[in-house]
Amino acid sequence: MSIAIQAISSHPLFARAVEKILSHAREFPVRILPPALNEAEALRPPSFPRLFLLDACSLHTDLGPLAGRCRAHSPGSKFLGVFSPGSSSDAEKIRLFYWGIDGFVELHKTWQAELPQAIRSILKGQVWVPPEVLLAYVKQVKALLNAQLLPGHSLTAREAQVLQFLLRQSTNKAISSALSISERTVKFHVSNILSKLQLEDRHGLLPDKFGFSALAARP
Repeated sequence: MSIAIQAISSHPLFARAVEKILSHAREFPVRILPPALNEAEALRPPSFPRLFLLDACSLHTDLGPLAGRCRAHSPGSKFLGVFSPGSSSDAEKIRLFYWGIDGFVELHKTWQAELPQAIRSILKGQVWVPPEVLLAYVKQVKALLNAQLLPGHSLTAREAQVLQFLLRQSTNKAISSALSISERTVKFHVSNILSKLQLEDRHGLLPDKFGFSALAARP
């Protein structure tokens, strides 16, 4: 089933602004759903993949676990966080990026023009994050590998690709689709990665399991 777009926001002005922006962006080849006022409303059946626009200004909850719950209910979903200017540090964006949030838009003067660009990018399988966030993410992945990888072992190029998806909470099905390989092949790579990183299962790669706080504190 194709992906749809849905905002989760309890702020009526934000919801109306998003509806107006998306109504003028006719190039989106996807369904645009009415905004959900809260998580419970967004997670009502039926379940299908969506690009969730998460209004951090009105959602008084951690967007990382929220994205995890939405993904569990609607596998294949993507996430774009919308923040008030200056409310989210680079460290916070890195943490949320690990949780699988694909992009960040701040409500500055040009946000209404930026939002459709961010949506288009994410729908194409890309991300919409600041360069410094991507750079820090790469450095932290390297630090994780240096700390966890068995001596004398290294990841193959394909294993490194799969690890990038695993760190961002992607399912085997999502990895299979993104890399155009079978789920059976994904499982094979995941098993090898976990073995080389001395981890019992993929839960050991959750942000709060592999020392995100320690990594984030490093220069």
